[in-house]
Amino acid sequence: MDDFPIERRCAPKVCRVGNDWHMSPVHPQVSLRPYHESEFARACAIREITIPEKIERFRDRFMLSGQWFDHYLHLAIEADGELVGDMQLRHCNFTMPDGALEMGLELGHEFRGKGIGTGALEAVAQYAFAQGHHRVEGSTANENIGMKRAFEKAGWKFEGILHDLFVEDGKPADYYSYAITKFDR
Repeated sequence: MDDFPIERRCAPKVCRVGNDWHMSPVHPQVSLRPYHESEFARACAIREITIPEKIERFRDRFMLSGQWFDHYLHLAIEADGELVGDMQLRHCNFTMPDGALEMGLELGHEFRGKGIGTGALEAVAQYAFAQGHHRVEGSTANENIGMKRAFEKAGWKFEGILHDLFVEDGKPADYYSYAITKFDR
């Protein structure tokens, strides 16, 4: 069984105020772990799942959180002891080479812009590499500036633009692709 939780403890940021030196965390302590059964409603809210069919489809994956199911692994993102987001890892044996994973990350709106996404990206890379994988990739919408910054701060490399990857409300949407490998470190 996989080891959990995977934590990313950030180094403190040291700054000088007058003649005194102060240390403050760069971002909260972020960890990945399996969900608790009692967190289902909160996980649906974080993922903004409201359609009954989608809720039931997610329930199957949620109930097996921490285990691979139908090429998905779902994990809770926790910051300072609170459930703040959802991490998905994907590996389709038919379309992806061995050792490569795709990831998706969703944070509750109130937790964005606080360094949690950066910590989660660092934690998922640490987890993947510890499990023997060599590459993790992810993407974000062109207009999601915060997520693009999180990828860069976490050491992920920009790989290119996925033109018209999704059609949202009848309009094509470009996504920016990022990846990190165990060889980057």
